[in-house]
Order: sequence, then C-alpha cells, then structure tokens
Amino acid sequence: MIEERDVTDLQTAVEPTAPATTDAAVSLHGVTKRFPGGKGSEPVVAVDAIDLNIADGEFFSLLGPSGCGKTTTLRMIAGFEYPSAGSIRIFDEEVGLKPPNKRPVNTVFQSYALFPHMTVAQNIAFGLEMKDVGRDETARRVAEVIELVQLEGRENRKPKQLSGGQQQRVALARALVNRPKVLLLDEPLGALDLKLRQTMQIELKQMQEKVGITFVYVTHDQEEALTMSDRIAVMESGHLLQVGPPEEIYDRPRTRFVADFIGETNLLDATIRDHGIAELRDGTQVRLDSHEPAGTAVTLAVRPEKLGLVRADADRNHDLDAVHGTVARATFMGNAIAYEVRIDGGSEPFPVEIRQGNAPGIEHFAVGEQVRVRWSPSSASVLED
Repeated sequence: MIEERDVTDLQTAVEPTAPATTDAAVSLHGVTKRFPGGKGSEPVVAVDAIDLNIADGEFFSLLGPSGCGKTTTLRMIAGFEYPSAGSIRIFDEEVGLKPPNKRPVNTVFQSYALFPHMTVAQNIAFGLEMKDVGRDETARRVAEVIELVQLEGRENRKPKQLSGGQQQRVALARALVNRPKVLLLDEPLGALDLKLRQTMQIELKQMQEKVGITFVYVTHDQEEALTMSDRIAVMESGHLLQVGPPEEIYDRPRTRFVADFIGETNLLDATIRDHGIAELRDGTQVRLDSHEPAGTAVTLAVRPEKLGLVRADADRNHDLDAVHGTVARATFMGNAIAYEVRIDGGSEPFPVEIRQGNAPGIEHFAVGEQVRVRWSPSSASVLED
C-alpha cells in the first residue's frame, strides 16, 4: 500500500534525476529502493542506485541469487513498487509515479493465477473485456495469441485440464493479447520440471522474436539466462555487477562473483610480473591478454572447458602456461571427461573438462597420474576485484 506522503517524497526524489531522452524501451537512472528496517534499524537497501538501458525488442534478463534485488527491480518497472529515488522511463515516458494499469507493460508471474472456472479462451480474453474491447476484435486477438502459443484445439478447456507447460502458455497469451510495449516475466518457468523448462526456454525465445516486443526476464537460473537472452544483467546485493551479451558474461566475467556464479570456473591468485605475464602462488608464470602494471595482485578466472591436460613428462618447450598437479578424479560424461586435478601446493581441486568431440584420439589420464594443466592466454579473465 503506497501512502500519499510516500508519493510526495518520491516526486522530490524522481524529478531532479530524470535523464535526457533515450531510445531505450526501458531506462533506469539512479534507481534505488529502500524498505523500512525493524524497530530502531536502518532501512534495508534492496536496489542501490542502478543505471540501466534496455533496448526495444530485446530479450533482457536480470540474473542473480535470491535477495539480490532483481525481482524488486522488475516490480518497480511494473509499478507494483515505487522507487525511493531515481527515474524509470518506458519509451522515454516517466512512469515512476504511475500505477501498473497506466504503464504500457504486462507481467507474467511464476504462479499462473488463471481463473479456474474460466476456459482458456475466457482467461485470455479477460483483460480485453475489462478494457471494453469489442467482441469481434477480442475474438480475433484471442485466436491470434492462441495460435502463437500453440494451444489450438484447447480453447474450451479449463486450467485443471491442462499440463503445467500449457497453463504457462495461457498466462503468456493473456499478457500478450493486451499488446504491451514491454512484457515483464518473473521466474515464469520456475514451477516446471527440468525437461519442460528447457523446452519452454526455446519456445519463449522464439515467441519473443516473433512478436518483436521487449521482454524483461527475471531468473536465478544461469543456464536459462544464457540460453534465451540477448543481454544479461548480473545483480548481487542490490548492485549491477556486469551487463552484456551471454558470451561476454560467460567468457569475460569482470568480478569474482560473476565468474563464480555463472557456471563453473577456476579462480587463481596471481601477481603481474611483467607486461602480459603473471606469476601464480606456486611460482608458475602464465601469459595474459591484459595490461595491468607490474606488482598488481590479480585474480584469474579460467573455465574448465578452456583447459587442456598433458602428461607431466611431455614436451616442456611451451611450459609457460602450465600448472603442475595430480589427477584426483576422472568422470566420464558421454561427450566429455571431467577431471579434477589437485594442483601442487593448492588446497582446492582444479576442475578440467576435456570434450571428446574437440579432441579426436583424446588421451585418458588415470587417477593419481602427474599432469600439467594448460590454457591459452586469451582463455583467462583478469577480475576487477
């Protein structure tokens, strides 16, 4: 419940910080959300002064663990929460003070919230009827979205007669039939089983490309975000840590949190010794595609599939980028072999994934065997923190 004094305070917070005109579908400028703390406690900052531009027609994901601020950000865009400070613009219109029904958006939640006594067609048509859209126009638009979400022949079924995936399609159709400029999705696939969720990821991306509107998608599932998104914003503790295409987020993480949160990675502490050369704790020197000055302490992140293994007594002519260790575990995974190597002088296992398809005649390494772990300079990311 928003009290009148909250709106007055918000007007003071929002108006002075409104940004210049942009071409973004959704633009957040200095957006902050504070919730009251307990008795005598400081307010809790859920979202802390974030700036973000989401392009028209983009599939954009807000990704992060529970409590990172991603859902609060989505709710502020939707109008279910008002920002404590900052500006929210949708197609260059300030909407920070507008209620949800005055914004050109629709929201799909994890709970489908379908009316159990209504048919599929009636559920989808409900929003149009509330807007007094004519009967013929309603029927035409309902038929369009039923075809889009592949529910032809199920128009007269009740929600209880549908599978979970079909119910999710009805919820999507009900939102899309209103032709929003922006569709907001709050973990909409979270209630589905793994196989169906993976199928729906592909269908949802294809659907977004077909309708061509902006999707803003909230998830804590890294694979989901990487599979569907044009760009991803990784959030943690109310902050935006990195925004970029999936390939950049995965291959070039900027911080330890992003590297560790997005997939599996190896983190190595090192010190820059010379231009493009870093020294690991055990004295091994590795090459980097980086230009930090000598003496800088850095953390390197290397994905397991970017690594290669050679036997400890193999040719050492190009040994600059190899760390020595012992195979602690080998797991056959069909198209890959996942090794864990315990690095000499290290306390944590070093995951190495060798893909069968990329290495014809691949060598197999036995548990207990002495090996060297190698990678190319371009495979290591230097983390900012």
